[in-house]
Amino acid sequence: MAQVQGSTQSVDIDVTGTNNPAQYKSLVCLRTSSVNNTVDTTQDDTNCGILTAVGSPKMSIDFDAICETSPSGSQVSYSSLLTAWQSKQKVSVRVQSPVFSGSSAGAAYYHQFDGYITSLTFNQATAEFINFSGTIESTGLVDVTA
Repeated sequence: MAQVQGSTQSVDIDVTGTNNPAQYKSLVCLRTSSVNNTVDTTQDDTNCGILTAVGSPKMSIDFDAICETSPSGSQVSYSSLLTAWQSKQKVSVRVQSPVFSGSSAGAAYYHQFDGYITSLTFNQATAEFINFSGTIESTGLVDVTA
């Protein structure tokens, strides 16, 4: 069995929200990320037992990254995300499948969705690099196919 280092994976964001492969850029200096998959449920207690209804799948991603003063053209920066957040711009997100790495990196994605930046935090401490963290929550359908 092989494990995959987190450093080989990326979070790609298209701040134009067009889901255009040419518009995706990797989140700059990513430290951590987590993809959260949820579904709302409702329950009714009846004389037939508890009945549970399941809503539509939702996805969100939490991330933490270091600010970069000169991000490359292939990186999405704090500034780009701040602009998208302020303008309420829908963004597109994709996270690579961990089974694809090395020379096949970018071959398949299995967490993909359009969503909105619902939180964006700028953090600075005297003895640390300036960093930022945030959350993007899905809207519409989520795609989990590779």
